[in-house]
Amino acid sequence: MRRHALARLGIAAVAGVLLAACGTETAEPLPEPEVVRVASEPQPAPDVPDAELPAARGPMWTAPFDDVPRAAGDMLVGLVYPTDEQADLSVVGVDASGSTRWAVRTNPACVGYGVTNSGGRAVAVVLASDADNRNGRIAAVTTANAYDAHDGDRVWGPVSVPGPMQGPGLIFGMNTPSIVGGAQGEKVMLSAAAGTPVKPPRAGAAPLYEHEGIGLFGGDGIVTAVDTRSGSVLWESSALTLPEDWNVTRPMAALADGADASDSGVVALRWSDADAIDRMALHDLRTGRLIAALGDEPEPRTAVDTGSGTVVVTGLDGFRVARAFDLASGVQLWEDASSGGMLDLMLAHQGVGYGTRGGRSVAIDLRTGQPLGDGDWPVPVVASAGAMVSALPPTPGDVTSKRSAGTGPRFVAYQRG
Repeated sequence: MRRHALARLGIAAVAGVLLAACGTETAEPLPEPEVVRVASEPQPAPDVPDAELPAARGPMWTAPFDDVPRAAGDMLVGLVYPTDEQADLSVVGVDASGSTRWAVRTNPACVGYGVTNSGGRAVAVVLASDADNRNGRIAAVTTANAYDAHDGDRVWGPVSVPGPMQGPGLIFGMNTPSIVGGAQGEKVMLSAAAGTPVKPPRAGAAPLYEHEGIGLFGGDGIVTAVDTRSGSVLWESSALTLPEDWNVTRPMAALADGADASDSGVVALRWSDADAIDRMALHDLRTGRLIAALGDEPEPRTAVDTGSGTVVVTGLDGFRVARAFDLASGVQLWEDASSGGMLDLMLAHQGVGYGTRGGRSVAIDLRTGQPLGDGDWPVPVVASAGAMVSALPPTPGDVTSKRSAGTGPRFVAYQRG
């Protein structure tokens, strides 16, 4: 799934206030969230104007989340904010029928959560702390805890971490507030398999990126990929093959800035040398293999669909061009430079890309770039194996109160067609 600005809409309102209260020093006992078994019925779907979404059926049910959820196998995992009746923050697991199966309730001082794969099963990683926002007490201890996404069973944890989840993936740390905006503190990457801290491949190497058990560390112009289960090095940027026409004499690599530059198993590396030659390229996270050379593009946005074996890069050439590449061969499949407006993808799933162009919702065939439909339907932002979820615009006449000011948009779920 493509990470999009909308996915940070609801969480940002709460996280900006509360993350400073989620720090760690060694202490006992380690705090743990509370797991609650739930068997709730699906909520009826709302009326959605022009709801003929390409390659989908619905709307089927209303998704019970306060922020954009995340896919975890055939489940959707997302946040439910505290209410007058329930003071804790909840991370809930919802199946493709819309039934909520479990909830993990935790201290609202730690908003971040994540999903990953551990030993072949989808898991949700939830933070807990001993902070008390009511009394202004900052956390002395923060823990990461992993739960099976299907039934809420504990997989590992609690594991002490130095602060909230910073990502991408299972990377935890603390940004210390300062006058100039925040100093970086300690960062720790955890293994998806067991929750154990991952040892950097060299002294001074910092965690950069983690996805389902593969982690990137970087420093001094070298990026190294590590299997977080075994700790073995998978590849190092200094040994990768680069395009011959780059003429880079002493290549130095860094993970590209921006959360949208890398997606799942494809990472964007920015290459440079002593002569200030600056190039961007997409690489396979597991092998380091070059997938596509993007030239000197400053801010690419990558959407990966492993089902169709396609990666689409938008935001190229001054945000006017999109290109698609085959994941296995790196062959360019198509280019889009339509005068009708920039293609902006929010979701790539099972061969279909959903996004916007020129103010209209669009769906395209990811292998050919051909349009599958357009309209005013709400664009899907996340998809599990059985359901897609779209964010609905605010209902005219809705009144925002202090209690509801931090909540995200409403969400509606469709079934795959």
